[in-house]
Amino acid sequence: MRNFAILLCFIAIQAHSQIGVLNNNPPAIKWQQVNTPSIRVIYPRGVEAEAQRVANTLEHIRLAESRTLGKAPRKISVILQNQSSISNAFVSIAPRRSEFFMMPSQNYNFLGSNDWLNLLAVHEYRHVVQFENAITGFNKLFYYAFGPATTAAMANVAVPSWFWEGDAVALETGLTKSGRGRIPNFNMNFRTNLLEGRTFNYDKQYLRSYKHFIPDHYVLGYHMVSYLRERSNDPEIWGKITKRAWNVPFLPFRFSNSIHKYADIRVSKLYKEMANEYKTRWENKLKELSLTSFETVNKRKSKAFTNYHYPNLLDDGSVIAMKSGIGDVDHLVLIKDGVETRIHTQGVVNDGGMLSTANTKVVWNEYEFDPRYRVKTYSVIKAYDVATKQLWKLSSKSRYGAAALSPDGYQVVTVETNTGYQTTVVIIDFFSKQEKKRFENAENHFYAMPRFSNDGKSVVVTKTTPQGKTISTIDVASGLERDILPVTNENIGHPVLEGDILYFNSPVSGIDNIYAYDLKTEKRYQVTSSKYGAFNPALSADGKTLFYNDQGRDGLDVVKMPVDPVLWKEVSFTKPVKTFFEFLAEQEGRPNLLDSIPQIELSTKRYSKLSGIINPVSWGAYFDSNLTSTTLGITSRNILSTTAVSAGYDYNIAENSGSWNTTLSYQAWLPIVDISASFANRSVNEGDVQIRVIERNPTPPQDTTRNELIKRNLTLDWEERNVSVGLRIPLLLTRSKYNSGLTISNNIGYTKVSSFTNSLYQDARFAPAETLNDTITRVYTLRNYVGNNNLVFNRFRVNAFRYFRQSSRDFLPRWGQTINLDWYKSGFGSDLNGSLFAFYSQLFFPGLFKHHSFNGYWAYQRTLYTDDFRTNYVFSNRIPVPRGQSIFRAQQFYSMSANYALPLWYPDVNIGPLVNFQRLRLNAFVDYGFANSPSFDSSQSYLTVGTEVKLDMNILRFVPQLDIGFRVSYGLRPSVSTFEFLLGTINF
Repeated sequence: MRNFAILLCFIAIQAHSQIGVLNNNPPAIKWQQVNTPSIRVIYPRGVEAEAQRVANTLEHIRLAESRTLGKAPRKISVILQNQSSISNAFVSIAPRRSEFFMMPSQNYNFLGSNDWLNLLAVHEYRHVVQFENAITGFNKLFYYAFGPATTAAMANVAVPSWFWEGDAVALETGLTKSGRGRIPNFNMNFRTNLLEGRTFNYDKQYLRSYKHFIPDHYVLGYHMVSYLRERSNDPEIWGKITKRAWNVPFLPFRFSNSIHKYADIRVSKLYKEMANEYKTRWENKLKELSLTSFETVNKRKSKAFTNYHYPNLLDDGSVIAMKSGIGDVDHLVLIKDGVETRIHTQGVVNDGGMLSTANTKVVWNEYEFDPRYRVKTYSVIKAYDVATKQLWKLSSKSRYGAAALSPDGYQVVTVETNTGYQTTVVIIDFFSKQEKKRFENAENHFYAMPRFSNDGKSVVVTKTTPQGKTISTIDVASGLERDILPVTNENIGHPVLEGDILYFNSPVSGIDNIYAYDLKTEKRYQVTSSKYGAFNPALSADGKTLFYNDQGRDGLDVVKMPVDPVLWKEVSFTKPVKTFFEFLAEQEGRPNLLDSIPQIELSTKRYSKLSGIINPVSWGAYFDSNLTSTTLGITSRNILSTTAVSAGYDYNIAENSGSWNTTLSYQAWLPIVDISASFANRSVNEGDVQIRVIERNPTPPQDTTRNELIKRNLTLDWEERNVSVGLRIPLLLTRSKYNSGLTISNNIGYTKVSSFTNSLYQDARFAPAETLNDTITRVYTLRNYVGNNNLVFNRFRVNAFRYFRQSSRDFLPRWGQTINLDWYKSGFGSDLNGSLFAFYSQLFFPGLFKHHSFNGYWAYQRTLYTDDFRTNYVFSNRIPVPRGQSIFRAQQFYSMSANYALPLWYPDVNIGPLVNFQRLRLNAFVDYGFANSPSFDSSQSYLTVGTEVKLDMNILRFVPQLDIGFRVSYGLRPSVSTFEFLLGTINF
C-alpha cells in the first residue's frame, strides 16, 4: 500500500497533458563544458575557473564519497547555475544531473567555514552515490523496464527522505571541517524539544506536525544516521541496510526490516533509543553550565512555536524583530513597552541571518524573480521606515546578500556575489540608490554579514578564506582591511563593533553564545551562557544594554541584559569543543580531503544547447492520475530543461479504446511552444436513453395504437485525429508578500472525425427522443460530439493569481485573488460552429480567527447554442457549478459560492505505521447557479448548502499527505440531497 501511494504521485506526473513550466535560463546564455573521466561540468561562459575547480574537486572526492555506501557512480553532468541568487543545489536522475546554484549563503549557520562550492560538491555528490546504488535488484529491473524516473520514485518508496539528506549531512560533517553536524544551531530545535520533554514518537518526528514545530528531515536523518553508525561502529552499515531495501523496494516496511536484520532493532525503536541517548548526553552537558540571567522583551500570547529573529533598536529604544513560526509568515514587529505591533509583512526573504536599523528605518534582503525564466532570480535590498510607513526598494536586478545601515541612515553596506562568483563589499547611497564605494577583493575571499561600526567609519564583516574564518574591519575612507580575530575553523558570525568592543556569535563551547573581543587589550570574553543558544547581539544607544536572541521552549525570544564586563568570563582562542559526532571524521578517514584537490588544467569546449535534446527519462506502461487509462510510452527531457517530449499509446479503460499521442514543449524562448498530436479510435457508451414510441393509424380517425417509453443503449464510435499548436507566456510576478503570476496562452486546435457511428441512428449527431410511426419527431442532441466533421478552433486563455503567503498551519491563503478567462471560437473553415466564453474569479479573505478562511467565487459562462444542432458544436464546461446538483448546459450560466473553512483539530495520532492523522478541517458552503437559454425560453436556478469534512493524513509513513473526507449537500432548489466520499479532488 505504501508503494501504491507513492506510485499514485508518480502517476500524476506521467499523464499526457500540457507540460508544466521548466526551470531554465534565458536563451542568451552560452554554455561551455569541461570533462574528467567521471564528471562533466556544464557552465555559462565567464565562470571557467570555478568549473575547473568543481570538476577537479568532484573527481578527487568520488571514491571517498562512495566508500561507505557501495559502488562509485558513473559519469554525471553537473550544471553550474550563475543566474540564480538562491543558495541551493539538487541532484536528479530524471534527467540525470546535478545543479549547483552559485550564490553562497550569507547565513553562517548554513555555510560554516566552508567554501560554498566545496560544500555543495561534498553534499550533492553523496546524493549521486545514493541514486547510483539504488539501481540494484528489482529496482534495476524497474530502471530498464520503466526508466530513471520510476527508479527514483521506487528508491524513495523504499528508503525514507530523512536517510537521503541525513546521510549527505553526515558525509559533509565527516569530510569537511565545518559541516552542519558540527554546527550546534543545526540541531538546536531538536535538542530543545528533547530537553523540554517533547520526545515525540517516530511517526510525528518524521511526518511532522501542525501542533508542534518539528525540525525537518535533514535534522532527523543526520541524528539517525550518525547514531546507528556510532552504535554499530560500522561506517558501512547504512550501505548494507539501503541495498537490501532497494533490492526489493515494493515490499512494505522493507527499510525497517533491513535495520532489524543488520542492527537488531526496528526503525521506530531506533529513533526512540537515539533520542533518549542524545537527551541524556545533552542533559549531562547542561549540568556543567552556569546560565546567565536575562529579561524577556517579547510577550508570547500562545504556545505556538514562534521565532523573534534578529532584534535591532530604533532611536526611541523600541525593538524591531522579524517574527515567523508555525502559524506566521515572515513579518516585522515593533516591540515597545511590552506591546507588540505588526508593522510590515515581508516578501520572500533572503535570510542572511541579520537585520539592521538606523533612526526609524530597517533594511533586509528579499528575492525577486525574472518573470519568465525560473532559474534567473535576484536578491534586492528592501527598507521600511517605521515613522513614515514608507517601503523602499534600494536595488533592482541585484545579487546582494545581507544589508546594514550606517548610523546616520544615509548609506547601506552589502555584499555582492556576481555571476562570476566574485564577492565584493559594496556601499550604496540610501536615497539615490547609487553605488558609492566598492572594496577590492583580489583574492576573492568570501565576505558575509557586514555591519557599520557605531561611529560609521569602518565596516565589520566575517571573512572566509581557504585557511578558515575570521572577522575583519574595512576602513570606509581608505579601504584598508584588518583581520581582528585569528583565522580558524570556528563558526563565528553576526559581528557588531561598538567602540573598541567587538561582539559576535560563536558555538565554540558546544552551544551558541555571544562573545566579546576587546580590540585594545586583545582579550576575548564569553558574555552569555545560554541553555540552548544565544544569538544576534544588538546594543542600546548608550551601549549599556545588550539585546539578543535566546532560544526557549517555543522558539527564539528577544531578551536583554546589562552590559557588565565584570561578569564576563575571559576565554582563550581554542579549538571548538568536540561534538558527539567527531567519530564520523574518524570513520571516514579523510579529514583533510579538501586540502589536496588537484589543480589539473582541463580542456574546455562548447556545449551545444541541442546536445541531448532527446533524452528519455521514463518509458513503459503507467496509469494516469484518475486510474481511467493506461499508457505505454516514453518521456524525454534534456538536462538544460528547454525541451520536453512525450509519445505513446494510451488505452482508455472506460471507453475500451486506444490512441496514439505525442507532445512537444519547447521552452527556451519567451513564449513556450506547445505542439501535440493524437490519433484515436474512440468509443463512448452514453448509457440507456428513453425513447417515446408513438404509433397511430394513418387514416381517420387516426387512433393511437401505441404510446410507450422504451430504453435503448446509445453507443458512439469514431476515429479521431487531433492536432494542437499553441504559444503560452507564463509570468512569475512575485514582488512582495503576495505570490503572483500571470499566464497568457493561445492555441489552435484541429479535430478530424471519421467513421462516426451512432447505435441508435446511423451517423447522426443526435439520438431519437420520440418517434411517430417510425418518423423521428423529437431528438436528444449530441452537440458535444464532432460527428463526421472537421472542427477547427482557437482557444485563448488568461490565468492570473495573487495569494498572500501561507504559514505551515494555513491551508488556504488569508488574502487572495484568481482570475481565469477562457475563450473558444471555431473558424478557419471548420465544419461546425461553436464558441464559449468563460470567466471565473475566486477571492480569499481572513476568517474570524487565525487560520480560518472566508472565500468564494463568481463565474459566468456563455455558450453558443443555435437552432441548427447539426452544425452547432458545444465546448466542454469551463466553470465550477453548484455542488450536489445535476446541471443542464445552457446558453448562459451564472455561478457563485461562499465558503467558510477552518481547522477543527490537530490530533497527531497514529495507528502504528499504518496511518498518521494530522489535521481535521471543515468547510461550510453555499452554492448558487442560474442557467438561462433565452433562445429556447428555458431557465433554472440552483441553490445548495452543505458541509465538507476532510482529514489530512499520512498512509504507511508516506510523507505527502492524503486528504479524505465526505461532503453532505442539501439542495434547496431543486430539492435534492447528496452524500459523497472525497479523496483529494476525486469525488465518489
